Amino acid sequence: MADRRFFSPHDIVNGQISIDGEEFHHVARVMRYRPGDELEIVNGRGLLARGRIAAIQGRALRVDILQAEEFPPPPPRVFIAPSLTKGHAMNWLIEKLCEMGVDEVRPLLCQRTDVAWSPAQLRRWEKMAAQALKVNRRYWLTRILPPVPPAALIAASTDAPARILLDIAGRRRLERPAAFPVLAVVGPPGDFSDTEKEQFLAAGFQPALINDAILKTETAALAAAAILKND
Repeated sequence: MADRRFFSPHDIVNGQISIDGEEFHHVARVMRYRPGDELEIVNGRGLLARGRIAAIQGRALRVDILQAEEFPPPPPRVFIAPSLTKGHAMNWLIEKLCEMGVDEVRPLLCQRTDVAWSPAQLRRWEKMAAQALKVNRRYWLTRILPPVPPAALIAASTDAPARILLDIAGRRRLERPAAFPVLAVVGPPGDFSDTEKEQFLAAGFQPALINDAILKTETAALAAAAILKND
């Protein structure tokens, strides 16, 4: 396979796949690929293909597929639910969680979350997930859900038999669970409110701590992902 990997959300049609949008600009304008050049393509839904650029038409590339493989979705293992943080920190956190290959990111809107969000942010995060596939050599996108309050997250978390509440007051260190998928929730600056903690504990979330330091939301979320994905 070609070493340089690019992303296209499209499927193969009549032996070809197209690359357009921002990725077209990167391939054709930044990397200066031309017809005849070969490249590797992933679509975030299990496709890994090697192709040769057939033509540049307007703001799209047409790529003849030389070889293609389909990889089934891996069984979900790690879900991270961090409170929203301010713009740059949250974007950085999403980028790194995607690079690490976390299966899902489920952002939280907590009582002490002091930032707003918009659908435009979700679209930006989805682009980050696509770009991560060019780095981490995986074939399936990290799924990023719209932010929700803790109560909504709890109601939708029945798909995770192992559920963890990151809490500096926890009595045990975070470690890999016996069963997967695992969902770890991370509070905002100032931590979850007492009411929110009671909700999580009542729903069966087990308190655990990373170490004996109080960590920023993004630091705790990445540390949790590293521990839980250590397989």
